[in-house]
Amino acid sequence: MANLISTLLATQPTGMWEKIITFFESGIGNFAISIILLTLIIKVVMSPIDFFNRRTSRNMAKMQAKIQPQMEAINKKYASDPNLKNQKLAELYKREKINPMGSCWIMVLNLGLTLAIFITLLNGMNAMASYKIQDQYEQLMVAYVQEYAEDNSIELNFNQEGVSVYDVCAPVVAIMNGLEEGEAKTQIIQTANQNVVEKYKQTKVSFLWIDNIWMADSPFKNSIPSYSEYASVARLTKEEKENEEFKNVYDSIMDPLRESNGRTNGYFILLIIVAGVTFLNQWLVIRKNKQSGAQKLGYGTAIFMTVFMAFFTLFYTTMFSLYMITGQIVGLVMTPIFDAINDAIDKHKEKKNEPKDRLKRI
Repeated sequence: MANLISTLLATQPTGMWEKIITFFESGIGNFAISIILLTLIIKVVMSPIDFFNRRTSRNMAKMQAKIQPQMEAINKKYASDPNLKNQKLAELYKREKINPMGSCWIMVLNLGLTLAIFITLLNGMNAMASYKIQDQYEQLMVAYVQEYAEDNSIELNFNQEGVSVYDVCAPVVAIMNGLEEGEAKTQIIQTANQNVVEKYKQTKVSFLWIDNIWMADSPFKNSIPSYSEYASVARLTKEEKENEEFKNVYDSIMDPLRESNGRTNGYFILLIIVAGVTFLNQWLVIRKNKQSGAQKLGYGTAIFMTVFMAFFTLFYTTMFSLYMITGQIVGLVMTPIFDAINDAIDKHKEKKNEPKDRLKRI
């Protein structure tokens, strides 16, 4: 059987993240490992900013803890006069050489970069999922009609400008579906379906228990998308979604494949891991920053972040879930390392300041 190279209807994404992941995959041969590797590189590159942010926040927390009794006294004494209270607090900060805004810029920089990476990578993963699912479907279309077209001298010309794979294959599918019922048609359809299964096994991208990494790890999703799921992921226009001919062609090819090779695409394992690791990360931060009145806000943030990350794991691709999980696990590992480095820096400073403290006492 000749090897047809189709002119793809789907357009390969050209964003920065998509190019990097595709480059890694070309060497590694696995998209899931590629996104994990990319996440590790991102975390390493971001680690100096992350460390400086933690260091600055830690120093600010120590300075505020030092003046906490004075702050409480001012708050109590000038409770009835907010303006005077703020003035006295500002004088206290100035006297103790504390600049509350001094630690904000690094926090804003760290948060801004993290959000920028999160959003652009999410968009990149969605674009890749859209392309990969469309690309696979187009290859399956070709596999479905190719043998019948060759046996019946039907030319499949994919080199026509402005003509898509669907435009070439759909008429052949219609001919096959319109054949007179009987043993001959049954044999033709069975052969076509077998060719689709073979091509599907060559083109599907799995990882561990997940059969299709371009969809979510969910027991409520089949690894082979229905037409409505395909239309959503492939970002079809409203007109395309409602096109009955397009739907009939899709169902003719994909329904038998789903029945024979489709399975549950996951078991919420990634969701559980993401939620658990995210909450643990937040809990460690709270534990390290035991400041008066901050506990409720801390746990509220922890719950919000856990739900936030779980939401993206539930409704977006496995690829993006792997990015979130890897990032959270790396953060979990980095927290005690950064804490140990900060402790060592603080001890060194204390030893360095010991002679000065003795002189002051004398």
